[in-house]
Amino acid sequence: MSINKFLGALAPFVIGALALSESDQHVLGGSLILDAASCPHDIPLSCSNSTPVENSCCFEYPGGVLLQTQFWDYSPAIGDDKTFTLHGLWPDNCDGTYNQFCNNKLDIQDAKEIVLGEFNDEKLYESMSKYWLSNNGNDDSLWVHEYNKHGTCINTLEPKCYGNNYKKNENVVDYYTAAVTLYDKLNTYEFLAAEGITPSESTTYSKDQIASALEKHFGKNVYFKCDGSNALNEIWYFHHLKGSLKSGSFDPIDALLNSKCPNNGIRFPPKGSKGGKKPPTSGTKGYLKVPGKSGCVISNGHWYEAGTCATYRLIPSQFGGYSIRSSKGYCAINSDNRFNCGSGNSPMKNQFQVDKSTGELSYGGKSKWCFDDDHKIGRGPTAQTPIKLASQGCDSFSLKLTGK
Repeated sequence: MSINKFLGALAPFVIGALALSESDQHVLGGSLILDAASCPHDIPLSCSNSTPVENSCCFEYPGGVLLQTQFWDYSPAIGDDKTFTLHGLWPDNCDGTYNQFCNNKLDIQDAKEIVLGEFNDEKLYESMSKYWLSNNGNDDSLWVHEYNKHGTCINTLEPKCYGNNYKKNENVVDYYTAAVTLYDKLNTYEFLAAEGITPSESTTYSKDQIASALEKHFGKNVYFKCDGSNALNEIWYFHHLKGSLKSGSFDPIDALLNSKCPNNGIRFPPKGSKGGKKPPTSGTKGYLKVPGKSGCVISNGHWYEAGTCATYRLIPSQFGGYSIRSSKGYCAINSDNRFNCGSGNSPMKNQFQVDKSTGELSYGGKSKWCFDDDHKIGRGPTAQTPIKLASQGCDSFSLKLTGK
């Protein structure tokens, strides 16, 4: 193909410098091939349309905000001394909430076997092994987790979008390829170093310094997190997507979250430094209550105004978030968005978040809850009322873990 023809085919998909180029895809392997005929040239950016897009294989919805996330793991040191390692590629909803573990039928068990054994993609595997690293020493467990939790929620990678030529797990390789390709274009260490922000045991930086450095090189506001030692440890780059993840392009947008790092005194420790605070292994115990309302959540996940409160335990999940457990078993959100706890729930498929400063419980980025009065059991103070994620029209409240 001549360069003019190539540029002509590429032009409809390129939004900015972060477009997935054909050369990137060739180097990294996978089947992420630009196909100008597969999707309309005038398809809108994700989260920007006012009318429905008929072809769901050409338009990412509901997860139209794509986050490329990176770690700075310094204690213990993960990756080389000048590398923020790859965490994942996440499809958040346009309002900042997100779905997770969307399709059990698409789950995988062994990423290495798919990338190397089934597709013989040595270059992609080499990139993943170098930059996509787990803090537990088992990189494959992180790759499997990221695809099962996030990759299965990307509708433009569903097998139906590949037509009759679909090969099993081709969408898995495309997800990994897109994640690595985008990561390769966002060199956080170089962004910071170019503005004089480098790892140090003694020098600290302000929030404005870090924010300005990242915005200068990304073009939009970037979200970053600090650990319990006020050390920089995670970076999130937000994008909209034009077209499908397989053949589209990424458009940088401002982060939908504001950093909670301190205004000053942010550490950027060299890899191998001490001082990182590890999450507790035994979990935190407490009661689930609604501020200002008598009663609490009992062991099955229902609200109860009379009787004894159930003890709930927070158990840190391996790759972020928490599992929640009562005496009945692990807690989950069912298909009707109701909170429930029982022996049949999987802790790996139901990951909650807890605000460390307030104890506020959230799920999928949603922190407001409602009583499901339509499914109340019994009457009076002994009635049990299910709790569900808030929807429009309900009298919402916060659900908080309080000390015993």
